[in-house]
This record gives sequence, C-alpha cells and structure tokens, in this order.
Amino acid sequence: MPWDHNSHYHGHLLRQVPSGRSRALDAGCGDGRFARVLAQRGLTVDAVDASAEMVELARRRTPARLPVRYQHARLEEAELAPEGYGFVSAIASVHHMPFGPTLERLARALEPGGTLAVLGLYREEGWEDLAASLVALGPQWGIGLGLRAARLATGTPDLVRMAGHADMPMREPGMSLREIGVAAARHLPGARLRRLLMWRYSLVYTRPE
Repeated sequence: MPWDHNSHYHGHLLRQVPSGRSRALDAGCGDGRFARVLAQRGLTVDAVDASAEMVELARRRTPARLPVRYQHARLEEAELAPEGYGFVSAIASVHHMPFGPTLERLARALEPGGTLAVLGLYREEGWEDLAASLVALGPQWGIGLGLRAARLATGTPDLVRMAGHADMPMREPGMSLREIGVAAARHLPGARLRRLLMWRYSLVYTRPE
C-alpha cells in the first residue's frame, strides 16, 4: 500500500474504533482508501465526498466484495444512516468545510458510545509549530529513505508516484492548532486534541452512552 502523511496515521485511527461496532462513516473519503481499510476489518461503511471525481475513483478502486457505499454529496446534504454509526472518521477533510458545524454534524451521526476520530491539518502559527515541523523532518526523511531502499532492493515500482493524488482537491488549512482547540472545546466538549508529527493533529470524541 503506498505511504503518505495520512496513511501513516491509519493505525492511530483504527485504535479509536470501539469494539463491537458494525457501521462506520468516512467523511471526505477521497479515493476511498481508509473506507476500504475499515471494510476489511468487518465494518459496513458509508463513505461521502463532495468531489464526483474522487467518488468515481473510489468506486473503481474498491472490490465489490467490500461493504462500502459511496455517496457523492456535501456532508450537510448527505444521506446518513438514521440509526447512527459506531465510528466516524474524517481524514484531511475537515479544513475543507465549516469547522464547528462539521464537528457537530459528525458528532450527531454517532450512535451512543460511538467515536469520532478526525485526522486534520493545521496552520503553523508560532515557534512551537515550527519546532514540531522541524522535528517531523527527521522521521519523514527516514521513512522516505527506507521506502526507497526497499523499492530498489525488491524492484517494486514507486506506487505513490504511479497512483498520484493529482485529482485530489487541495486546500491549505486556515486554522491554527490553538484555534482548533478553542473551537473544538466550544462545539465538541470533551473532545481530545493531540498534536501529531508531519503537520497533523488528531481530535477524538466519544458520544456518551
């Protein structure tokens, strides 16, 4: 599986999935990569994206045996399961939407005891952010070197370049980590915000039973 900054944290996101849950929502699913990961672990997945091109690509890349239902829609217009979801994910997508209302919409989509896990991007603001970025350069360089060495040793093609993300809608994050923390506390009390390496953060919220 090709590596990128988001897939690096798939394991972190999967550890947030509560046990015994059967349905998941992936909001801003892109090419469906994480939706497929969830489905491979036994979850029935609704995957929503505002880009028709991304949804079409996701459908092409998803084997028919996997229980993933793709929907081309903006999140606020999407048809979500009325019974709710045990797990909701949003990977590098929340900064494309109104932050507070999006968090509230995703939290409302949870069934009691369900968990929302956001992997997001933030705008660098001060020395602390700069220091975190500098720290991230070492692991990123090491991962890249290791992957390149493995490809050369095995003759494996560079799947990241071959697959590409040229069609993936891109947008620079507008909120700093400090602003994200303030907004999350207002719109999603009890959510846990954590700075991650490689210019990412995680925001995890569990709906009360």
